[in-house]
Amino acid sequence: MKWTEAYATGVRRIDEHHQMIFQTAEDFRVALDEAEGEKTYAVLLKFLELYCRGHFGFEERCMDQYHCPAAHKNAKAHVGFMEVLLGYRERYEAGGYNAAEARALVDAVDGWLDGHICRIDVQLKDAVGESRQGGAA
Repeated sequence: MKWTEAYATGVRRIDEHHQMIFQTAEDFRVALDEAEGEKTYAVLLKFLELYCRGHFGFEERCMDQYHCPAAHKNAKAHVGFMEVLLGYRERYEAGGYNAAEARALVDAVDGWLDGHICRIDVQLKDAVGESRQGGAA
């Protein structure tokens, strides 16, 4: 998937984070296609864990600040995605690299991009717009 302005949230820092995760997923998919997944899989897992911990907290604070109606659904989805990532990390630590598992992870990230960022996170844009027009805190 490619990031487009249609996925913008109205918060520059969040949009920059999202652009980074879109690009990372694409880069890892290329690494898999070029049989380089084993060299990068552990790095991807660590990156995703750190990215999500930092990004999710910031995004949740923004949704609260702008009184976004999707805030609760967003936070709940974040917990679910972190659980998914934990499962991938645990399987990797228990059994090592598995190409099918690596492909499933990048597919899961793409599914997250489509199902979460492109449908839930974008709801922040209206809340930000209302705030800037004086309709919210």
